Amino acid sequence: MEVIQPFTLAPWEARLQVILNSQGEEEEDKIKELAKAGWAVRIATSSSARNDLVGMGGTVRIPISLARAGKIIETFSVTLGTTEEHNPYTAELAAIARGLKYLPEMKYRIIMILTSNRSAAQAIGNPRQQSGQGHIREIYDAIEKLKGDINRVRLIWLPSDSELKIQRIAKMSARHATEPYVTPRRGTSKAKTTILSRTRANLRRERELPDGVGRYSRKVDSALPGKHTRLLYDQLPWKEASVLAQLRTGMARLNGYLYQIGAAVTDECPCGQAKETVEHFLFRCVKWMAQRKEMMLQCVEEKCGNVSFHLGGKAASDGQKWTPNMEAVRATIRFAIATGRLEQR
Repeated sequence: MEVIQPFTLAPWEARLQVILNSQGEEEEDKIKELAKAGWAVRIATSSSARNDLVGMGGTVRIPISLARAGKIIETFSVTLGTTEEHNPYTAELAAIARGLKYLPEMKYRIIMILTSNRSAAQAIGNPRQQSGQGHIREIYDAIEKLKGDINRVRLIWLPSDSELKIQRIAKMSARHATEPYVTPRRGTSKAKTTILSRTRANLRRERELPDGVGRYSRKVDSALPGKHTRLLYDQLPWKEASVLAQLRTGMARLNGYLYQIGAAVTDECPCGQAKETVEHFLFRCVKWMAQRKEMMLQCVEEKCGNVSFHLGGKAASDGQKWTPNMEAVRATIRFAIATGRLEQR
């Protein structure tokens, strides 16, 4: 995996001027004419991500007066690896670095690099502490050598809908590198940002509750799984934590759940008015009206009777800055303990 350094270039090193095609139709035509110039050395690059592969491709066109052995076109296509380790941005940088290596020795020439990847173009024009540093450093080393021989280098970004023929050839080469039958090249530097993003996504998936598991808990707390559960339980003595766990999971010593697992002959509440669920027990059972008074004093009017609020869960209506109200949670626990209903019978 690549190592990202604090900076790519020293502050005093000159940056490559990047021409971005975003200055109106007239300016666009001028840029295209410049990019088509047959007297210039032209490098067109492209990247591709499909079939779970990332590849790069490019083509180099050299004026006849400069060509070695009459060869004026060089084309390359390289499969870098899987989408779990690489991305089109770093692939584009790798393609530009590779294209520059194909150039013969030359003097007093203009070299134009054509790309349709805006992110790569901007990264080369203004390198920062970012992924792809190694390729950017290679690009600048090659450019420095070319400038030492009195050559001028220009990097031109053209959007995909304005691509020239030479860019379309580069795109075909890149797509060839991501055909299903190709084998990734070994030893290529893996993009750190892509690997980290993939790892984070996998960790998030691992922390998710499987479908069908904890359905009631997710109804009570839409933020599950989350770090707030440690805040809820770590501050409580064992007995209080046990009561809260019963109420938050629905697996409580109430007839509604006990009947479901065959531990009670009926799911009816002792009050005789409804099924004994957590909600009925907390808010509606007439047997516990006296014990319920303190709990109801801890909630604002719009939260009264909201099971998520009373049990430290996040309701669908709560915003991003939501945190559990521990005073309300403790009052709910005290109510449940005062009834004695959740104690082992």
